[in-house]
Amino acid sequence: MQNISSNIDFQQKMEGQDRVALLIYNPEVEFSRCAFRSITEAFHLSQSISVFVADVNQAQDIPPFYKIAGEPSLLLFAKGKLVNVVEGCHESDYFKAMINHDLSE
Repeated sequence: MQNISSNIDFQQKMEGQDRVALLIYNPEVEFSRCAFRSITEAFHLSQSISVFVADVNQAQDIPPFYKIAGEPSLLLFAKGKLVNVVEGCHESDYFKAMINHDLSE
């Protein structure tokens, strides 16, 4: 997982990638830390998707750009297009299934 510092940073790193996930989270909130742990577990050693994380305290321009009202939120992209937003903390298997479903096309 790679840290993102701004929307421009994310756009540059996402360029040319087919499958991308971006976790928007607040490391000071347990609910966000839960999502971070589940996503880390779900995509540990995954080579089929690039996973990025954005701390809302540092990358403040990302949530309004994608109209995200709260965190944690997992944004799923296929070929540069936003295909789904998953809010909240879920088990790692849920995240795996969601990504396989939304990004398989």
